Amino acid sequence: MSTALRSIVSLLLLLGCLVWVSAAAAQMHTLTPWMQDWVRELENLIHRSTHRSVSRAIVDYRTSNLNDPWQILRYADADVVVLESMYLWSSPNNAGIVAALKACNPDIVVLGYVNAHTTWLRWGVENNPAKPTNPYGYAWYNATRPYWSWTTTGDTVMTWPGKVMLNVCEPACRKAMISILAEYQETSPNRLDGVFWDCFNDPLWISPDAKTLRGEVDLDGDGLGYDEDTDEREAYRRSQADLVRETRQTLGDGFIQVFNGARALADSAFAALSDGMMYENFPFVGFWGGHEMAQALDPTLPHNLFTARSWPRRTNGGPYVILSNKDEITFQDQQGPSIDYPLAYFNQVVALLTDCAVSFHSDGLMTYGKPLVDIDLGHPLGPPERNPDGFQRQFAKGSVTMSFAEITPQVQMSYEIVYQGRVIQSFHYPHHFPRHSP
Repeated sequence: MSTALRSIVSLLLLLGCLVWVSAAAAQMHTLTPWMQDWVRELENLIHRSTHRSVSRAIVDYRTSNLNDPWQILRYADADVVVLESMYLWSSPNNAGIVAALKACNPDIVVLGYVNAHTTWLRWGVENNPAKPTNPYGYAWYNATRPYWSWTTTGDTVMTWPGKVMLNVCEPACRKAMISILAEYQETSPNRLDGVFWDCFNDPLWISPDAKTLRGEVDLDGDGLGYDEDTDEREAYRRSQADLVRETRQTLGDGFIQVFNGARALADSAFAALSDGMMYENFPFVGFWGGHEMAQALDPTLPHNLFTARSWPRRTNGGPYVILSNKDEITFQDQQGPSIDYPLAYFNQVVALLTDCAVSFHSDGLMTYGKPLVDIDLGHPLGPPERNPDGFQRQFAKGSVTMSFAEITPQVQMSYEIVYQGRVIQSFHYPHHFPRHSP
């Protein structure tokens, strides 16, 4: 079966299932377990609230095969999805995936993960020039190959193991990057809503795992290292804003650009160029020195989350501000066994207070995840209010209350989420509901 035909069949299957689900739900007891799961997922899509109280993001750097009706249903339940551009633009199996997602959820925003200043070495080494298995990656590698960065001793600058830093200070480098995005956006069967730039930092950040450089980073080739070269640091800062503006000039004002990295979390002028930003490892990136979650919600700090959420543009349905943390805390709960509790549950509470999106993950990896409880409290009745130890907010069908009174070095807060007078999720260390299995 051809790729195009397979995509059409998958899409028709999905649409047929949406018609079938209402009848199947009435006969749930007669269905096998996997069919019951299908019905629940389909019901989820059909009955999505028009006033969803928690915007849901899926930030998945790892899933390569998306051409499966079950996968499409899971991802289509999100408001914003970030997937590797390589998998969207290079994999024949994924042709038509964006159209299938939008058939299930017309409002979904699909963004492609794009390197903001790097290229993978493997994109040039592992591809057969005659028939590359990753044509997007191979095109990116070749277009940007003349613009690698070097140190004061002539060593290649690596910002991440296997990733070469590109000299984005060079206008020709930025033009080459944008030309590849424009080409694949135009020719690929998957037309994206925008890109997720990874990542923008100021100053330049290099992973500790990649710090085997000989010499100092020297982007302008004047023999003076980046850390000592004021002009070079300023040129690097400028290049980030130039990349965003030039992408917008080429791909249009409606092409969404969401930023990852610490710069936009503290620099309101830079954030204003974006349609949104992600707080990776929230709240531990962007907030340092003291209790991070308390800082994030402290209205007296200039970069607090309530304020920072207002910085990005609103012209493309945004701002798309995503709180992401793939990690878990381990402790003995009320029944004794050691359990792993996702930090994303604390972030979900913050999302309810600040109107941000929250991304769940699985197995400590940047991949698909889903909460145990779907939170639909209806629309908020007003802004959050301070209480003696934290915040609370009222919604049409419930409320959320959080407190910093019971924090520990591991635990960022205690909280309760109430739906129509009933607690549906709570955490008061070490007690939590609903209880996670160890």
